[in-house]
Amino acid sequence: MALRQWKPTRYFQHVAVLLLLVPFAALAQDVRQERVHFQAGTSGATIQDTITGYESVDYLLKAQAGQTMSVDMQTSNLSSYFNVLAGNNPAALHVGSTDGNQWTGVLPATEDYRIRVYLMRNAARRNETASFTLSVAIGAGNPDYADGLSGGPDYWEVVNVPANDTLNVRAGPGTANQVVGALANGDRARNLGCRMIGNARWCKIEAGAEMRFEGWVNGRYLREAAGAPGNADATGQIPCSVAAGQPTRQCQFRVSRGSNGNASVWVMIGNGRERYIEFRNGEPITSEAGLDVVYERISDLYLIRMGGVERYEIPDAVVYGG
Repeated sequence: MALRQWKPTRYFQHVAVLLLLVPFAALAQDVRQERVHFQAGTSGATIQDTITGYESVDYLLKAQAGQTMSVDMQTSNLSSYFNVLAGNNPAALHVGSTDGNQWTGVLPATEDYRIRVYLMRNAARRNETASFTLSVAIGAGNPDYADGLSGGPDYWEVVNVPANDTLNVRAGPGTANQVVGALANGDRARNLGCRMIGNARWCKIEAGAEMRFEGWVNGRYLREAAGAPGNADATGQIPCSVAAGQPTRQCQFRVSRGSNGNASVWVMIGNGRERYIEFRNGEPITSEAGLDVVYERISDLYLIRMGGVERYEIPDAVVYGG
């Protein structure tokens, strides 16, 4: 008697496909629930937590149809992600394992939303741990503000930038654009309008006081501010030379400081132009002009050369204060 080869029925084929599409978080054995609360007068929250092995956690928050939710997760484990689910609907609005740990979207209904943080199976079965910081914000219904009078605030405040870091301001919306400045937590800027680039909301801003500049920042680091930007942390003059053979002269500068040697310095170089120099952890690393940055320390002075021609002498006090 000839043996027939067994083939799976269409029903089993469909079941197999559906199982492949189920995110791992839905299979987690231990789902903890935490209700997210925003402090009065704020539209966001930052959560620090830890999960281990097959544990996962659902962060629940109530939101309205048409509002915009932004979620960002920084994690110690590259196998940990978050999904976003509406109510008890198993179909995720966002699947972190395929789309990454940043998401902005317009919410489809008024109900509870779940931000589910989990470890992928490969890490869970090894009982690995993920320590993470989850930043959540709920914004107004229209994510494409024209200006402060058509749904968005007049001014933004920078929030949720990781410790010892600054927020890059870019020449256009998106990370491929040139950096033209940097802002720190608490800095304020004028809202010039936002737009969606893929799944991220980018906002054009005007920042600064004595020396104003414009650029684009990722909207997940912004929340409505109560008023206009304050003055710069410091202004003054530093020795500079911006052309080959040019003697050193005094150039006006403005500085916005973060902590631990993070600072943004703008130097007026003549004819209405300015040069931007960014410091990270006490080291000058970038310029908006894309020039090579080379420096040496002489006592408490940074002697910075850019593009092989420009020269700036910046004291420690400019970067650190004092």
